[in-house]
Amino acid sequence: MSSKTIISFMAIVFLFAPFGSAVPSGLTYMDSTWSHADEEPGTLIAINPNETILASVHNNDVILYDIESLEKIETFTFNKISAIEFSPNGTTLAVNKAASVQVKESIKLIDIHTNSIREHSALADDRAADIAWSPDGQVLAAPGPEGDVELYRYGDLSLKVTLHGVHNVDVTCIDYRADGEYLITGDESGRYAIWNKNGVRQNEYRGFEEDLVDCKFSPDGLDIILLGDKGKLMSESFAGAENHNTTIEGAKKIMFSDVATRMQIAVESDDFRGLISYDYDAFSEIKRTTFFHKAEDIEYIDDEFGRLQKIFASGGTGEVAVYLRESIPDGFNQPGADLDGDTIPDNLDPDDDGDGIIDDWDNDIGCDAPEGTPCSRYPDISKIRQVDIDIGSTFLISDTITLPTEYSSHIRNLSRIAIAADQILSSHEVELFAEAMCANIDHSDVIEQWRDSISLSNGELGIGTVTCILDSGMELIKAGDSTTQIKLTIITEFEYDSLITFPLEISLDEQTLPTDGSIAWLAPAHPMSVSYSGKGAIPVNIPLWWNNGDIKANATLVGVVVDDPTILDSAIAWALHPVAFVLYLGIIAGIVLLIIRRDNAIDLNFDDEEEEEFEEHEHEEENADEDDDEDYEQLDDSDSHDMGSEAGEEELVEANVRTPPAKKRKMYTTTASKETLAPKKRRVSTSKETTVKTKRKRLVSDQNTEPVVVKRRNAVPSEKVVKKRRVKTSISADYKEETETEIVKPVSNKKKRKSVKRKKKSSEKTKDIDENSLQGDLVSDFLSED
Repeated sequence: MSSKTIISFMAIVFLFAPFGSAVPSGLTYMDSTWSHADEEPGTLIAINPNETILASVHNNDVILYDIESLEKIETFTFNKISAIEFSPNGTTLAVNKAASVQVKESIKLIDIHTNSIREHSALADDRAADIAWSPDGQVLAAPGPEGDVELYRYGDLSLKVTLHGVHNVDVTCIDYRADGEYLITGDESGRYAIWNKNGVRQNEYRGFEEDLVDCKFSPDGLDIILLGDKGKLMSESFAGAENHNTTIEGAKKIMFSDVATRMQIAVESDDFRGLISYDYDAFSEIKRTTFFHKAEDIEYIDDEFGRLQKIFASGGTGEVAVYLRESIPDGFNQPGADLDGDTIPDNLDPDDDGDGIIDDWDNDIGCDAPEGTPCSRYPDISKIRQVDIDIGSTFLISDTITLPTEYSSHIRNLSRIAIAADQILSSHEVELFAEAMCANIDHSDVIEQWRDSISLSNGELGIGTVTCILDSGMELIKAGDSTTQIKLTIITEFEYDSLITFPLEISLDEQTLPTDGSIAWLAPAHPMSVSYSGKGAIPVNIPLWWNNGDIKANATLVGVVVDDPTILDSAIAWALHPVAFVLYLGIIAGIVLLIIRRDNAIDLNFDDEEEEEFEEHEHEEENADEDDDEDYEQLDDSDSHDMGSEAGEEELVEANVRTPPAKKRKMYTTTASKETLAPKKRRVSTSKETTVKTKRKRLVSDQNTEPVVVKRRNAVPSEKVVKKRRVKTSISADYKEETETEIVKPVSNKKKRKSVKRKKKSSEKTKDIDENSLQGDLVSDFLSED
């Protein structure tokens, strides 16, 4: 692909790339106004037009700071301050405070030149959050006590005019046009109106779709910008025609630079908190500055081109956070001896050894310096800048910095109520800080700086990315801790345009300085510790590298020589392989299963032995029953002879159904029983013995069944013998068997009934059985036995 084609493609991509891609402004947290334990949380700030004084409100106090040194100038005490505003010439600070029954005044003026409070005052709405000066500084507009807007004269704060007839709820915004001819007022119901400087309303009031949070004139005075409580941001002409419309979730304040093309929006939401710079003409985002704390109020300083130079943010604590591009310490580039190489002479440098601990504290804390070397001249290796370069699937540079104790304390104080006002640093607040610091860094500068500083004997670095991780110093640190230092790692990861091979000669040519928007400006950059490592290479460590100018951090990474493993090494490696542990688990599971099956098999054997004993006993009883049946037949024959029946003559006897023993007798009816007798389950023996014969009794339904078998037999008399036997009968419909219990009948002189010998007949001859007759015989038999 030709170079012209590549350039054309990149130009097209840049042309169509969205402006709202979160380009960092190059500013990040650098300092804070000093926080005192007895100060209350602050919510309001203001900067004088000369950009020399910062006013900050902390509960009942208004504190003036020098904007460069951040040193306190003066403190003024009032009661429940709700709004402050510098006059256009910067000589007066107007304060809206709470009134009382005894003192009916809310607006007071502070003379900045004399640092005193003027005697004149006025009674306005003491809860109003917005007041505005006219461009000439002669009129102060503020919400009145009755809901209207009142204009007060600067000299004595007397009432000039009242803007009435529009607002009947709290007024939320007031702003003068740059020429002073008109002003706009808006309230929390969404109603707004334009007035001339004499208090005459221009046309009818208008309504906004949301409750108004802020309203402003554009610097050229041609447009009106309105901001709703749900984030709707709209621009319309002076006549009321809509120009632009967008939504910014969490937007809370509109600010304009002196350059008409730049508009700043203060934002505080769950997804983002900070300041977004907009191109007003295109109504598109240009850059943004990310905060790690609350944004109660914001002020900024820009240059003649509308570019941000400083941001002051009230984070709801006793201090104001200051965001800068870079931090240039006192004594920078001054002549003199410089131990750590930070271009600050040792006589002006409070930290000569570059470990982030003030020299006066070093000797008290102690160190591992060589004998005869004071701790102020030898850094704590664990606290200096640490650069780790790892060569693997990607080229990874981890740059770990340690912030000084003072800044670490400020950051923790601002972060404690970033998400919840619980004074506890949670993991979410820690992540918020790391993400904010990384978002403010100019990533392209960091990537190019490392690319230019590293020399490689082979291979080439490609595309790079930047991320940040907080190592320590914030989470679970108690409030009031002023010694624990914060450690932050800035990670730069490169892909390869061409792969790197070992051996590799690598060199870090210089100790890089922080880029714009990097919090690393607060941490000592010199000296540093450097380590090189790689996959399959022997690591090299340089524990202390002083910034002497010509000395480079050179190293040669060679691959690790691996000897051929012995049989024992191979066996150990195989035994410790993860797959081997799967095999071990399988073997253990198999052994456990075999033990369980063995225990179960023993239980089954006990059951089988008991079952076999039971079956043997049952077989013996059944064999005895068979013998009894044969004897019983012989006895029946002998009885027949004794009774004098006809010898040798065969008689046909119809088989009668036997009745059950006395203990098992039941009264049968023709009604079908609903109870089902479950058959006895038993194991069938495999022995080759003869089949046990039993006598059965069937109760059948009306369906066709096999005919009753009638047998011829000769009656033979025999001795009277009492026999015991078991009889099994059959249930009719379901052909279920019921085993009858044995009963011993008493010896009687009565003659035995003739036994019935069944004679098989051809299946062609069938005979229907009358159920009523059969049941009657059963009943008769039952009664006769009784």
